[in-house]
Amino acid sequence: MKRWADGVFAPEPPPPLPMPAGDCVRALEPLVVDERRARIVAAVEGRIHSVVTVIEGLSDPHNASAILRTCDALGVHEVHAIEAQAHVRMTTRVTKGAEKWMDLRRHSDPAQCAKELRDRGYKLYIADMRATVTLEEIKEQPRVALAFGNEHSGISPALRALSDGAFSIPMSGMVESFNVSVAAGIALYVATRGRRGDLTQQERSELHARFLLESVRGGELVLERALRESRSPSKSNEG
Repeated sequence: MKRWADGVFAPEPPPPLPMPAGDCVRALEPLVVDERRARIVAAVEGRIHSVVTVIEGLSDPHNASAILRTCDALGVHEVHAIEAQAHVRMTTRVTKGAEKWMDLRRHSDPAQCAKELRDRGYKLYIADMRATVTLEEIKEQPRVALAFGNEHSGISPALRALSDGAFSIPMSGMVESFNVSVAAGIALYVATRGRRGDLTQQERSELHARFLLESVRGGELVLERALRESRSPSKSNEG
């Protein structure tokens, strides 16, 4: 994870688990207090894949950080970052550690991102204040990806051409647009309302193990020891 001054960093995807998820859970769960264990279980059970977020070309680390934090709070587990120019940057002062619990997927261009989402059955909608389609009209999609663009230039023409449509958030005041992180918060709240956790059993097991690993100080060492022990001959076979 590359870091800059003032807590700004470029988040990295989590490393793969060193052993099967069930084994990780058995090794780590006894080291977590009951309250924390219950919170982890509740968060995992509430995670959804039916709504994902796409961010393209955000220049302000505070905006990207706020969107990631909102996604975690609403149970949206995946954020797809299109990084045609530079890696997305975030700030610890805003994320408050949300990056540890999220699945951030990077794409070098809009076409790569759109193809992955389409192959997985998502409809891709972009935020556009000029659009006439509302969030209420698209929230019933079984799988939907909501995309938010640069603070100044918005969604790129390339991503716009690859989208299935555009949505807007009705406004009643004098200003012409929301801040991008505010728009994402409103849109994701509407899109996730009424949805329940929808991860598969395997996905929940892996996420449970990952959340435990993030919660246990020195968890990597605990799993390394458990892995060594699992590979050594059992006492019943010695001699």
